Amino acid sequence: MQDWKTQQIRDAEAALDEAVTDAERVAARAEELNSELPEAELSEEQTEQIEQLVRRGEAPTGIAELQRRIDEGELSWQQVTSGRAMADEGVQRAFEAGVPAMRQVKEMLDEGHETPEIIANDPNRAPEQDDEEPPDSFLQRGNW
Repeated sequence: MQDWKTQQIRDAEAALDEAVTDAERVAARAEELNSELPEAELSEEQTEQIEQLVRRGEAPTGIAELQRRIDEGELSWQQVTSGRAMADEGVQRAFEAGVPAMRQVKEMLDEGHETPEIIANDPNRAPEQDDEEPPDSFLQRGNW
Protein backbone atom coordinates (compact mmCIF):
# COMPACT_ATOMS: atom_id res chain seq x y z
CA MET A 1 0.00 0.00 0.00
CA GLN A 2 1.48 3.31 -1.10
CA ASP A 3 -1.35 5.69 -0.19
CA TRP A 4 0.85 7.48 2.31
CA LYS A 5 3.24 8.64 -0.46
CA THR A 6 2.68 12.13 -1.71
CA GLN A 7 3.06 13.02 -5.38
CA GLN A 8 6.34 14.73 -4.48
CA ILE A 9 7.69 11.47 -2.99
CA ARG A 10 6.53 9.47 -6.03
CA ASP A 11 8.23 11.98 -8.35
CA ALA A 12 11.42 11.79 -6.29
CA GLU A 13 11.36 7.98 -6.41
CA ALA A 14 10.87 8.05 -10.18
CA ALA A 15 13.76 10.51 -10.57
CA LEU A 16 15.93 8.32 -8.35
CA ASP A 17 15.05 5.19 -10.33
CA GLU A 18 15.90 7.00 -13.57
CA ALA A 19 19.21 8.25 -12.14
CA VAL A 20 20.15 4.75 -10.96
CA THR A 21 19.29 3.30 -14.37
CA ASP A 22 21.41 5.99 -16.08
CA ALA A 23 24.30 5.38 -13.69
CA GLU A 24 24.16 1.63 -14.32
CA ARG A 25 24.13 2.24 -18.09
CA VAL A 26 27.11 4.62 -17.87
CA ALA A 27 29.02 2.19 -15.64
CA ALA A 28 28.38 -0.67 -18.06
CA ARG A 29 29.56 1.45 -21.00
CA ALA A 30 32.66 2.55 -19.08
CA GLU A 31 33.47 -1.07 -18.28
CA GLU A 32 32.97 -2.00 -21.93
CA LEU A 33 35.30 0.79 -23.10
CA ASN A 34 37.84 -0.06 -20.42
CA SER A 35 37.94 -3.69 -21.54
CA GLU A 36 38.72 -2.54 -25.09
CA LEU A 37 41.78 -0.55 -24.01
CA PRO A 38 45.17 -2.17 -24.46
CA GLU A 39 47.33 -2.71 -21.41
CA ALA A 40 49.33 0.46 -20.88
CA GLU A 41 51.74 -0.67 -18.20
CA LEU A 42 55.43 -0.27 -18.82
CA SER A 43 57.64 -3.29 -19.19
CA GLU A 44 60.31 -4.03 -16.62
CA GLU A 45 62.92 -2.87 -19.15
CA GLN A 46 61.14 0.45 -19.69
CA THR A 47 60.85 0.96 -15.94
CA GLU A 48 64.59 0.30 -15.57
CA GLN A 49 65.29 2.88 -18.29
CA ILE A 50 63.31 5.48 -16.35
CA GLU A 51 65.23 4.65 -13.18
CA GLN A 52 68.53 5.01 -15.05
CA LEU A 53 67.54 8.46 -16.35
CA VAL A 54 66.64 9.55 -12.84
CA ARG A 55 69.84 8.17 -11.30
CA ARG A 56 71.96 9.90 -13.97
CA GLY A 57 70.45 13.21 -12.92
CA GLU A 58 68.46 13.59 -16.12
CA ALA A 59 65.17 14.07 -14.33
CA PRO A 60 63.56 17.06 -12.68
CA THR A 61 63.31 17.34 -8.93
CA GLY A 62 59.76 15.94 -8.80
CA ILE A 63 60.71 12.73 -10.56
CA ALA A 64 63.90 12.43 -8.49
CA GLU A 65 61.72 12.77 -5.38
CA LEU A 66 59.54 9.93 -6.67
CA GLN A 67 62.65 7.78 -7.09
CA ARG A 68 63.65 8.54 -3.49
CA ARG A 69 60.20 7.44 -2.30
CA ILE A 70 60.41 4.32 -4.47
CA ASP A 71 63.85 3.51 -3.06
CA GLU A 72 62.39 3.82 0.45
CA GLY A 73 59.58 1.40 -0.44
CA GLU A 74 56.82 3.98 -0.14
CA LEU A 75 55.84 3.59 -3.81
CA SER A 76 56.82 1.48 -6.79
CA TRP A 77 57.33 2.51 -10.40
CA GLN A 78 54.68 -0.07 -11.26
CA GLN A 79 52.16 1.81 -9.10
CA VAL A 80 53.18 5.12 -10.68
CA THR A 81 53.22 3.98 -14.30
CA SER A 82 49.99 1.99 -14.04
CA GLY A 83 48.15 4.98 -12.59
CA ARG A 84 47.41 3.33 -9.25
CA ALA A 85 49.37 6.08 -7.45
CA MET A 86 47.82 9.04 -9.26
CA ALA A 87 45.84 10.08 -6.17
CA ASP A 88 49.18 10.76 -4.45
CA GLU A 89 49.93 14.51 -4.41
CA GLY A 90 53.66 13.94 -4.92
CA VAL A 91 53.01 11.84 -8.01
CA GLN A 92 50.66 14.50 -9.36
CA ARG A 93 53.23 17.27 -8.78
CA ALA A 94 55.96 15.22 -10.43
CA PHE A 95 54.05 14.93 -13.69
CA GLU A 96 52.07 18.17 -13.88
CA ALA A 97 54.87 19.95 -15.77
CA GLY A 98 54.33 17.55 -18.67
CA VAL A 99 50.61 18.30 -18.93
CA PRO A 100 50.97 21.13 -21.51
CA ALA A 101 52.88 18.82 -23.89
CA MET A 102 50.27 16.10 -23.40
CA ARG A 103 47.50 18.62 -24.13
CA GLN A 104 49.29 19.61 -27.33
CA VAL A 105 49.47 15.97 -28.41
CA LYS A 106 45.76 15.51 -27.65
CA GLU A 107 44.91 18.61 -29.69
CA MET A 108 46.97 17.27 -32.59
CA LEU A 109 45.17 13.92 -32.39
CA ASP A 110 41.82 15.73 -32.25
CA GLU A 111 42.83 17.67 -35.38
CA GLY A 112 43.33 14.38 -37.19
CA HIS A 113 47.11 14.04 -37.08
CA GLU A 114 48.28 10.43 -36.97
CA THR A 115 50.40 9.15 -34.08
CA PRO A 116 53.49 8.40 -36.23
CA GLU A 117 53.37 11.96 -37.60
CA ILE A 118 53.20 13.43 -34.10
CA ILE A 119 56.10 11.28 -32.92
CA ALA A 120 58.19 12.09 -35.99
CA ASN A 121 57.71 15.83 -35.41
CA ASP A 122 58.38 15.70 -31.68
CA PRO A 123 61.11 18.26 -30.94
CA ASN A 124 62.26 16.09 -28.02
CA ARG A 125 62.63 12.95 -30.12
CA ALA A 126 65.91 11.17 -29.69
CA PRO A 127 68.26 11.68 -32.66
CA GLU A 128 68.40 7.94 -33.35
CA GLN A 129 65.69 7.27 -35.91
CA ASP A 130 65.99 3.50 -35.65
CA ASP A 131 64.40 3.30 -32.21
CA GLU A 132 62.25 0.24 -31.72
CA GLU A 133 59.91 2.38 -29.66
CA PRO A 134 59.48 6.15 -29.64
CA PRO A 135 60.75 8.03 -26.61
CA ASP A 136 58.32 9.12 -23.94
CA SER A 137 58.59 12.83 -24.56
CA PHE A 138 57.15 13.82 -21.22
CA LEU A 139 60.01 11.95 -19.54
CA GLN A 140 62.66 13.88 -21.46
CA ARG A 141 64.33 16.85 -19.79
CA GLY A 142 63.03 19.47 -22.25
CA ASN A 143 59.39 18.75 -21.51
CA TRP A 144 59.40 18.86 -17.73
